[in-house]
Amino acid sequence: MGCGSCCRYFPWLQFTIGLFTFLAFLMGTISFISPAWLEREVEATDLGYAGYSTYQYGILSNGGVMEFNDTNLNRYVWNFKNHWNQWDMVEDKTIMIVFACGLLFLLISFTSITVTECVPIKNRSTMFIMMVIWDVLAALSIAASVIVFCATWHENKALLNLCSNAGGSPEFKAFNLGKCSLSWSLYGAVATACVCILVSICSGCASRRALNDHQYTTKHGGMGSRENINTTWM
Repeated sequence: MGCGSCCRYFPWLQFTIGLFTFLAFLMGTISFISPAWLEREVEATDLGYAGYSTYQYGILSNGGVMEFNDTNLNRYVWNFKNHWNQWDMVEDKTIMIVFACGLLFLLISFTSITVTECVPIKNRSTMFIMMVIWDVLAALSIAASVIVFCATWHENKALLNLCSNAGGSPEFKAFNLGKCSLSWSLYGAVATACVCILVSICSGCASRRALNDHQYTTKHGGMGSRENINTTWM
């Protein structure tokens, strides 16, 4: 017995794939645009961040909690980096482009699952196989972006200023946070890659299931459904 027999009795399999693909795309998009990959509390000596109580850094935007002493209020300030030259290193631009490609692959996968019911049954297995490919590519792209970000963040001038401990310990270097800490957007990016892998596995099962549907329908001259199959799915 193989994957097909596992998924034969799985209710709402295509709906589950579509739902998780949409959630992965939504979570990945929020992680991409939000300024919360790294963060730290701002100290009195941090002149470059005067007025902030906390400051966060993202690959597409920055922001933090700004203190308004005159009104005794705290407000979160969110600024997009709207100039290409704000990313000094090739790695910074690569991270953005590769992450965006991962989101594009996810969008293609989601589009595929939404039109699956509109194609002939004999083509559904192929569509699910393509979804496996798109989801794996999305997972690899997003994972690569996170790894490159962690491996090169100490070479980013803005992050070096934010997280460096001025020769103290812990040192800010590759895969070492220094004075900063990981924020929820980076965790969201990692979770997105994990969900993509999960969806690709489900899509592979759905492909096997669709192939058995097509074989059964062909064998019975277009009549019946998989619920009438008496043989074991191999």
